[in-house]
Amino acid sequence: MSNSTSLKQDIENVVKTDPFVLEIIRNYLTTTCEEMGTTMMRTSFSPIFNEARDFIVVLYDAEVELLAQVDYVPAMLGSARHGVKLALHEVGIDNLDPGDVIIMNDPYRSNNHIPEHILIKPVFKDSQIVGYVGSIAHMVDVGGTVPGAFGIHENCFQEGMRIAPVKLFKRNQQQDDILKLILANTRTPEFSYGDFMAMVGALGRGEKRIHDLIDRYGLETYTQACFDMKKVSERLMRKQIGSWPDGVYEVDDCFESDGVTPNRNWQLKSKLVIRGEEMIIDLTGSDEPANGSMAMTYGSSSSAGYEAVFQMADRDIPINEGCYRCITVISPYGSLTNVNYPHASMAGNTEGQPVLIDMLLRGFAQFSDDAPAPDGNSCGLVALGGIDERTNLPFAFLSLEGIGWGGSKYADGNSVQFSKLGNCATQSIEIVESRYPVTHLSYEIEPFRGGAGKHRGGYGSKRVMQVYGKDLVASSGISRCTMPAPGLNGGSNAAVNVLAFKSPDDVNWRSATDKFGTVAPGLFSNAPLKPDDKIMVITANGAGYGDPFERDPHAVLTDFLDELLSPEQAEALFKVVISKEKVDAAATAALRRGTKSKAEGVLP
Repeated sequence: MSNSTSLKQDIENVVKTDPFVLEIIRNYLTTTCEEMGTTMMRTSFSPIFNEARDFIVVLYDAEVELLAQVDYVPAMLGSARHGVKLALHEVGIDNLDPGDVIIMNDPYRSNNHIPEHILIKPVFKDSQIVGYVGSIAHMVDVGGTVPGAFGIHENCFQEGMRIAPVKLFKRNQQQDDILKLILANTRTPEFSYGDFMAMVGALGRGEKRIHDLIDRYGLETYTQACFDMKKVSERLMRKQIGSWPDGVYEVDDCFESDGVTPNRNWQLKSKLVIRGEEMIIDLTGSDEPANGSMAMTYGSSSSAGYEAVFQMADRDIPINEGCYRCITVISPYGSLTNVNYPHASMAGNTEGQPVLIDMLLRGFAQFSDDAPAPDGNSCGLVALGGIDERTNLPFAFLSLEGIGWGGSKYADGNSVQFSKLGNCATQSIEIVESRYPVTHLSYEIEPFRGGAGKHRGGYGSKRVMQVYGKDLVASSGISRCTMPAPGLNGGSNAAVNVLAFKSPDDVNWRSATDKFGTVAPGLFSNAPLKPDDKIMVITANGAGYGDPFERDPHAVLTDFLDELLSPEQAEALFKVVISKEKVDAAATAALRRGTKSKAEGVLP
């Protein structure tokens, strides 16, 4: 009997719902999440919602266990699993009524970081809670010392307004006092209000869809299907983990800076422990929380653990609570990966998660060829703020970037794609320029800077912006500016990320450290900008996979013809000789044998 047949029979033995009905309901819940996400995109005010899609929508059963989600930003899975439960527990399930909506953004309650706001609504059927609909979304501005939130903070009070779990709506009635308090603490109240209402509208859409589903199949069938969906996913994930060899796989890395402490790295330690059908991700031994913003909440570090596993697992396994039952994330409280009050955690989520995810994938690489090389390990976040002279109102703009992904056993890494922690899109230049006092001078793929391998890392991007207006400030949460992510299986390291500035009176581009005296080139707050100052962001190539001298010469030639690789780089990094826009086969073969030859033999 084949393994697939055995697994199918095993699953059929643990479910009671008709398999066709079960699959219909599972897909229905997934498409419900998609509709909720579309509702948010089409009704929100901020480009980070309707352009970048920096949010997640989720559905839960009556036990507050995850049933379905959509692959927008997996970085929020830890918050979705842990933060939502803590919020509901604190408010009290017995204190919920139909039409209530709870809001919370506190990082110390397993939320990722302060800008991400959790909204959760109970779904009632005949006075009984049958589930919950939820959304977690990134608000552009949350008050604090930095417009757009991302910069350097030394405690949570500088980061923005923390919201403990409270009711934003009671019995479908907006709580004006709570909302006024929140909006009074943001620089962009109009945008924030529109985004909150988009979230609430999405919850209403999800609630209606669940009512319709229960009306169609009945509460008993729905409840049993919820139970069975989780059992199927659990069985599939256990089978997946059981296919990996037992052992302890350790990988260390570091955060290169916290933006506050000079000449200090912050050490990260991780272990993948596989025991039969159980997996433990142990982050014990990591440093104490950084003095600046480069520290992670449990919501963030647990998300990184789940994401690494899901990157390696069979893509056909439905992601719900069942998947998590055999995965344990140990992240000691009071450490760099589980920050304690009142330490800051803003950049630990967006810059820490990518590093930790790729650390764990390097652990998988110790026993699996399917693990890719690291990506550029940054979200490329630059925040701008001040007064927009066109409106005489404060503004907050957060720019986020795609990076190069690492190569793998099978292919080159993708180019200009958001880090593994999310599926965010870059915001439309036209929308950005219409909303904020920014002009784009260029936006393009940056030619090769690192990540050579049999399969090279993907390319990063280069964006050059110019600001207009006076008294503007720039802040940044970009890491991996000095220490690139490592290559895998003989591949070379990724490139580093670059952030630079140029005023009209500057001859050359200057780093923030040089121009503004910051501790780190990519982690700083409120650098003063002059009218017509230019900002350049170059994101990293991903790391390479495999021996660069084994790379297909035609693939090297393609990069050359695309003007992304010079002939000198082709020869030095890949031992490929390009002559007259073709590969010189004989010279390449001789060079790769370690000899020099002027013989010509051009591949077609």
